[in-house]
Amino acid sequence: MSKAMFRIAVVGLCVYNISATAEIIQTGPTLENQYKAVIEKANNYQDYKVIKEASLRGLWKNAFDSLVHERRNNATAKSTIAQQQQKLEELKGVLHKQEETLQQSQSKVDSISLLGIDLSKGSYNTFMWSLILGLSAVSAFCIFRVKGFKKEALYRINLFEDVTEEYKNFKTKAIEKEKRLARELQTERNKMEELQGVA
Repeated sequence: MSKAMFRIAVVGLCVYNISATAEIIQTGPTLENQYKAVIEKANNYQDYKVIKEASLRGLWKNAFDSLVHERRNNATAKSTIAQQQQKLEELKGVLHKQEETLQQSQSKVDSISLLGIDLSKGSYNTFMWSLILGLSAVSAFCIFRVKGFKKEALYRINLFEDVTEEYKNFKTKAIEKEKRLARELQTERNKMEELQGVA
């Protein structure tokens, strides 16, 4: 039920109850008419009116009954007003609770929970796009760094292969030189032995 419909229903209920309690059911002649009737039926004596005691007592009884009736109506009206006030307060409480529930529902619709934190949809979108852009920037940086490291690694591998090749060449030359020197040494020893054997 929308707020406007709820308020209209509350106002309609209050107006109906007030009009029902304000309606007075009148039976028989009013006190004013009874008073006029007593005066008209009274006898005149010089400048005075002589009223029968029974008529005066009847008027008094009717006035007293009317007063009692009005007091009862007044008490009933006060009781009804108090009940309506109580109902109105209850309805205000219900309305307040419904407004709070509506606000909570609206905030749940308008927000997203991320890691236990409620964020508005705009904040959530901003956060997520910032996160995506940040991760993209970090990824691009890492890719460029990896490319740089790959170039450096290829350079180092080529350098290592060159050094290894040079070392192999040096080692081969050193072995050949050692063999040549060993042959020359053996040749010289053989010459020395021949010279010693001749002498």
